[in-house]
Amino acid sequence: MSGFIKHVLVLGAMLLSGCVSYSQHELAPVKTWPPVAQVAEHKPTVFVRTTALNQVNGGPANTAAGAPAAAWEVAVADTYRQSGRFARVSTDKVESDLYAEATLYNNEQFSMASAIITGATFFVIPSTAKNTFTLETVFKDKDGKELGRIRKSESVRTWMHLLLIVTIPFQADTRDLVGELTRSTLDEAVQRKLL
Repeated sequence: MSGFIKHVLVLGAMLLSGCVSYSQHELAPVKTWPPVAQVAEHKPTVFVRTTALNQVNGGPANTAAGAPAAAWEVAVADTYRQSGRFARVSTDKVESDLYAEATLYNNEQFSMASAIITGATFFVIPSTAKNTFTLETVFKDKDGKELGRIRKSESVRTWMHLLLIVTIPFQADTRDLVGELTRSTLDEAVQRKLL
């Protein structure tokens, strides 16, 4: 009987463990969206290529794959469409007036010892991690000449603890964060007359 109770307690602790993520709000908010600078009569077409790279504690960057990378690519392309500055936004390589090469770096920083202790104690002892998302975009004209580069960053702090199960519905969505980075990038590109 005591073995059954132990199993139920362990299972309950695992099911009740949770984490909460929230933005550090380092990125200055975009005041007006879509950008209000004068839009040309003939809107350009744009090809947007998004590459996502993951890093752990500043180590080598590895290509991100799976659902998060696909969601980030969609978030970047959707933000370009919402800007109202382009006649067509394509993620398939087609001839365009403008090429935007967006590289998203996700650098996760955490203490391995703290993570092990949190896992070994079934999240009774909390730990934290910080993800710094950096979006670097290179804008090129149709001949491949570089028009300019823009780099934007924002951080997300994540706490992991047993009692944070109730905060799961309030998690920061990284797609929203990538959208904010892209809006800020496009806003600066309009101000610098790169678009």
